[in-house]
Amino acid sequence: MPRNRQEVPREERIDALLAVAEQQFLARGFAGTSIAEIARAAGIEPGSVYWYFRSKDHAFAAVLNRLLDGETERIARLPDEPAQKLFAALDSVERRRTLHPCVAERAPHAPPIMEYHERLHEWLHGLALSAVADLVPEPDREIAADAVVATIEGGLANPAPSRPTSHLVRYLLAALATTRTSPAPAAAPAPVPAPLDAVTH
Repeated sequence: MPRNRQEVPREERIDALLAVAEQQFLARGFAGTSIAEIARAAGIEPGSVYWYFRSKDHAFAAVLNRLLDGETERIARLPDEPAQKLFAALDSVERRRTLHPCVAERAPHAPPIMEYHERLHEWLHGLALSAVADLVPEPDREIAADAVVATIEGGLANPAPSRPTSHLVRYLLAALATTRTSPAPAAAPAPVPAPLDAVTH
């Protein structure tokens, strides 16, 4: 016999609602999705959504955080090298890239979405820092990781990229590796001072 909705634990109800909201946001984007549509797809009254989420921004942030929680746990368990973990993370966020321009647009105006963005940034920065550890000297690792994350975030925020963001990141890491392995240019020989008797008066 099916359980009455009130008999379902709150966590299960929230998870089911977030699964529906995720489908709606992926299909329609943030602007094209309404709380009423989420409620209709979930089979509940629109006002019921507000029992769980204060606004559409809160629902969107909850969807994003749910996705991020799953990916951080999955990638943390991978036995791969740091660079491979970074690309696995990038692959996961690129699969939902239609959501990221919405994040870039909404984050400055919506604290829950900004909090998600900061979580994502911190996670990607940690992965990037591990990936560049063997490519650049220790003093340069933070800025190298920042460059990798800026490339990722810029690529994801672009709604119509000319090439996959992963291609840009691979190019950047290869360039960093080349810089690390290239011999330093030979110093120019110091000029030989002219003999005193060659100086004309």
